[in-house]
Amino acid sequence: MNNPNYIVHGAGGIGCVIASRLASIGRQVQLVARGPHLQALQTQGLTLTQNTEGVWKLPAEASAHDLDVDDHTIVLLAMKTDDTFGAIEQHSSLYRDLPLVSFQNGVTNEEWLSQGGYRTYGCTVMVGAEITQPGNVRHSGGKLLEVGKWPSGDDGISRSLVSDLNRSGMDASVDDRVIDGKWGKLVRNLANAYLALTDLSVQEASCDPSDRQFIADVNEEAADVLEAAKISARMVGKRTLREQITRLREPGIWPARPAVTETTRSYPSTWQDLASRKKHVEVDHFNGAIVRLGEEHHVPTPLNRVLRDRCVLAAKNLTLPGSETADSLRSAIP
Repeated sequence: MNNPNYIVHGAGGIGCVIASRLASIGRQVQLVARGPHLQALQTQGLTLTQNTEGVWKLPAEASAHDLDVDDHTIVLLAMKTDDTFGAIEQHSSLYRDLPLVSFQNGVTNEEWLSQGGYRTYGCTVMVGAEITQPGNVRHSGGKLLEVGKWPSGDDGISRSLVSDLNRSGMDASVDDRVIDGKWGKLVRNLANAYLALTDLSVQEASCDPSDRQFIADVNEEAADVLEAAKISARMVGKRTLREQITRLREPGIWPARPAVTETTRSYPSTWQDLASRKKHVEVDHFNGAIVRLGEEHHVPTPLNRVLRDRCVLAAKNLTLPGSETADSLRSAIP
C-alpha cells in the first residue's frame, strides 16, 4: 500500500511503541487515547524511553471520528480486549471497510471482528511496554511482531505493514497461520494472572522451581484442552508446548539472565492493572478461554479456573499484587 495512514486505536504502552516506531520512518500516524494520557499526548507529545527513545508530537484524539481517515488508513488496535467491543461499535461506520489489525493478546478480538464482517488481521506481539506517567512510555523489551490475515493467509496489507515495521527497527514477519501464533501467545499469557497475584516480574518468573512447577501445571491443562479441541498453538522458539512444560519441570534455581535491575524489571499488563487498581483485567480472555474450552471438551482446568477467578476478584476488590502464593492458589481448588 502506498503512503499508509496508520491510526493506533488504544495508544497505551504497546500502541505507543508501535506508533513511535512507524512515525520514526516518516509514516503518517495518529492516535486514539483517553484520560490524562490523551491530555499529555495532546499538550506535550509522546516520550519513549529505554528500548525506544525519542519524543513525537502526533495527532491524538478521544475518537477516530476526529482524525484524518482516508482510503489508505490502516487501524492498529491496541486497547484491552474488553474495550474493543464498544470502541468498534462506536466507529463501525468509519471502520467497516478498513483493515483492522489486532495488536492484542488472546484470540477474542479477531474472532469477534471476523464474525462481524470486518477486514480482520492478527498480530502476535512479543513486546513489553508500560505507561510510566501520562505521555511517557517505557519500552522494556521485545521487538517481535508476526502479522497475517485472520485466521490465515497474507496479502498486500500484511506485507506492507511488516515492511514498515521492519524499516522502523522492529523484528516483524508475515505469518500465514497467525491463528496458531496467537493461540501460542495466549498459552504464554496464562501465567500473567499468576505473576500478578504473586507479585513476580517477567524476568523472575522462572527462577524458583515452585513457580515453574505451578506455571507448568497451568500450561499442561491448556495443552490437554487444546489437543481435545484440535487447536494448534505455535510457541515462540524451537520448543513445542509439551517440550516447554517438560523444561519448566526441571529442578534447581535458575538465575535471571541478564541480571535484573529496577530499570530493566518488567511486569505483564495484568500485574500493571492490579498495581494501578483498575477494576478489570483481561484474564477471562486468557485463562477463561481455556476454562470454557475445557468445559466444552470435558477436560478439567482447575488451576486456570482459580487463576481467573482470584485475579478477577483481586481487581474488583482493588487488591494489589502479592496477595497469593502458589500454595494458597492450589489450596483454593475445590
